[in-house]
Amino acid sequence: MIKIKSKRGLLVIIGVILICLTVYALLIEPNLIVTGTVLTLKFSDLPDAFNGFKIAHIAGTHFGMWHLPIRDDIAIQIIDDFRPDIIVFTGDIICNVNGITDALKFIAHLTSIAPTIIVFGNWDYWSEANITELVNQLKELGAIVLINNSTIITRGKDEIYVAGVDDPYTWRHDLTRTLSGIPINAFKILLAHSPQIIREARGKVDLILAGHTHGGQVNIPLLGPLFVPLPPGSRKYVAGVFMENGTIMYVNRGLGCSMMPIRFMCPPEVALITLIKD
Repeated sequence: MIKIKSKRGLLVIIGVILICLTVYALLIEPNLIVTGTVLTLKFSDLPDAFNGFKIAHIAGTHFGMWHLPIRDDIAIQIIDDFRPDIIVFTGDIICNVNGITDALKFIAHLTSIAPTIIVFGNWDYWSEANITELVNQLKELGAIVLINNSTIITRGKDEIYVAGVDDPYTWRHDLTRTLSGIPINAFKILLAHSPQIIREARGKVDLILAGHTHGGQVNIPLLGPLFVPLPPGSRKYVAGVFMENGTIMYVNRGLGCSMMPIRFMCPPEVALITLIKD
């Protein structure tokens, strides 16, 4: 009798733990625990006028997948409090056409805070949205959309270039075209959805900002991320800072969820980056 009660008690405890973990992974972490990751990145060739230049970096909102609106409110507040000079959005804005309206509302908030520069990701194309129409809608909100091209940011006599490749994960990128016309000695920031671009871009740009991986989205203690959607040779670029051949890359964990609306030990983030002249 004691053994039966003990087994039942153990099963109840396990059941309660599983329910709590499920609620946490479905509701709490993906929506309420949005992290503002503060980074200071140093560059010897950063133009003097851009010392202290602030970038808010977001990725992977996946509008169209279920989430609580408070997630977006928290992210916008984090960005607003940071007072960035620019906001960059490295793709996977939507995952289906049902997310376009909410995405445009979110981006309207961003453009009201600071100039916002956007590149597309694989899900933006897989969503079956009319990309030409989406580009026009984003531009109407004041956003700059880069598709294998670049833009210049000027401060006094100094300038930096922000280049944006189209999605590397679906082989839409053209790095040569993207960087064409940029002076070889110019300070260059490259926006790309997938971090696999570093294998082609290292040594050619100063900073890469990417997303796509969601940091693995579900991280199991001792095992790490369950799934990293990158090709062989690039799967180490899950999240965080990397440096190769003089190029610094930051891989953002993303704000939303891919495939399933869950996160575990991998909270959504907004990267708050300050560039410093070393």
